[in-house]
Amino acid sequence: MDPTTTHIFDNAYFKNLQNGSRLFSSDQALFTDLRSRPTVNFFALNNTAFREAFKTAMTKLGRVGVLMGSKGEIRINCTRPN
Repeated sequence: MDPTTTHIFDNAYFKNLQNGSRLFSSDQALFTDLRSRPTVNFFALNNTAFREAFKTAMTKLGRVGVLMGSKGEIRINCTRPN
């Protein structure tokens, strides 16, 4: 979702929001909304903090509703059940 560093996982997305360069208007709302603007500014200035926050969020998401054994399935095609 970052047109400036397409093959690098970095904080350029947040820098782009600061500059008004975004893919979707809903993304730009993160910067124009005064409640989330400090987070955008912080991540734009601190790539390490962004990467750590991303890692924490992905770890939490990985634990949400994980179905084990016969209760779940690994789909061959994610768009439909096997």
